[in-house]
Amino acid sequence: MKATFRIARIAGMDIGVHYTLFISFALVTWGLARTLYPTIYPDWAGRTFWLAGAASAFFLFSCVLLHEMAHAFTALAFGLPVKGITLFVLGGVSNLGADARSAKGEFLISVMGPLVSLVLGGVMWVAYFFWIGDPSQPVAAVVAYLAVVNLLIAAFNMLPGFPLDGGRVLRSVIWATTGDFLRATRIAARTGQALALLLVVGGLAHMLLGNMLGGIWVSFVGWFLFVAAASSHGEALRQAREASKVMPLNADREPIPLFPNRPWQGAEDAPERDRRAA
Repeated sequence: MKATFRIARIAGMDIGVHYTLFISFALVTWGLARTLYPTIYPDWAGRTFWLAGAASAFFLFSCVLLHEMAHAFTALAFGLPVKGITLFVLGGVSNLGADARSAKGEFLISVMGPLVSLVLGGVMWVAYFFWIGDPSQPVAAVVAYLAVVNLLIAAFNMLPGFPLDGGRVLRSVIWATTGDFLRATRIAARTGQALALLLVVGGLAHMLLGNMLGGIWVSFVGWFLFVAAASSHGEALRQAREASKVMPLNADREPIPLFPNRPWQGAEDAPERDRRAA
């Protein structure tokens, strides 16, 4: 059984769903139907809670998909290959075939997702206050929920911790300032790991205070971010080591300089440099 299956193909990109998404979908639906909506709207019929909860979860992940598509289409505009988008238990991820070739590209690709979430949240708020009449109706409740959650998605993703969008923005700023991609990656990854540890500690505190489910979830998110930040840092170092491997065929061969602010260039230029040296 495949862990991820394709549900659509848009502009040459596969849109996939990992089976863990259904876990998240069920948890969101259950949480809204059993806790949030009954507390705010006690006069609803019992079935309405579940219908509104399921609709909210569906449109939540639809908004997450739009967030990721913003990243993907911006990456395509910068000439980067995009293998696809995968929705999973913690949200979504755009599978880019390569890193951005410039700090500007990294910045714009990273910031576009939170910007779309921010716009979606704003549109939902406008719809809630100026278009929907009765705020106690299920449609109004779903729209209000989506307004809040999209703003939270934008805010959380802009936290300056790699591999969150905010961490990538931080890396792009450091990259542009220092011209050193590896140093920028190292700083952003370390910041991401510090943020992840804070989330883990916060989750443990919630568990001690009795919020077991919420605490476990926050701690799990922190653990995931910590591992992802460490993995991203290790991958950047691996790419740098591969780019720095030079075969000493000639004693008077022109050395191959590395460009820390352009990590995708380096050893692949060797044949052309050899011809010039000859």
